Amino acid sequence: MKYVLLFFAVIFLYSCWEPFKKNYPNQAPLQKVWGSKPVYAAENIAKQIIYTAQKQPLKKAGNIYAFGKFIFQIDVGRGIHVIDNADPAKADRIGFITVNGCEQISIRGAYLYANSFADLVTLDIANPANLREVSRIPNAFPQFRFNYPFVQPEEKGYFTCPRTDSVVIGWVKDSIYSDCYKN
Repeated sequence: MKYVLLFFAVIFLYSCWEPFKKNYPNQAPLQKVWGSKPVYAAENIAKQIIYTAQKQPLKKAGNIYAFGKFIFQIDVGRGIHVIDNADPAKADRIGFITVNGCEQISIRGAYLYANSFADLVTLDIANPANLREVSRIPNAFPQFRFNYPFVQPEEKGYFTCPRTDSVVIGWVKDSIYSDCYKN
């Protein structure tokens, strides 16, 4: 009886050993296709908050908050547009706050609260041109650790499955292996 169990254990382990796995007809080898490839950044670089005093094109509009003479509008996954609304008839974008992984904002007093991937970030916006990060609570939103706006490309089609050792900050079109598909 011992030998029969040993025989089945050896057969089971042998079937799991990678060099001896066979390609079955329903497992087509990966092929090169035109698709989306992730653009990565190290987590500490991707989480840097940066204010630039120039207009940025709006790619994916999110919610809007008013504060004093300013309007703050989310650009989902990228950051926050700063709009001068001193004269509502001539509202104009005057800057952009890069907050990668950002999906939601809230404002209370002179503080803007935003998510940066899974972190909760507090920014002092009393003077948006002199922005400063007041605090960061790491992993305040654990559900966003691997589920943030850039985890998959916006377009349907093939894409390279992202790694988990870096964060995705965008996507580019390229010739890739067909390992993931978005319907």
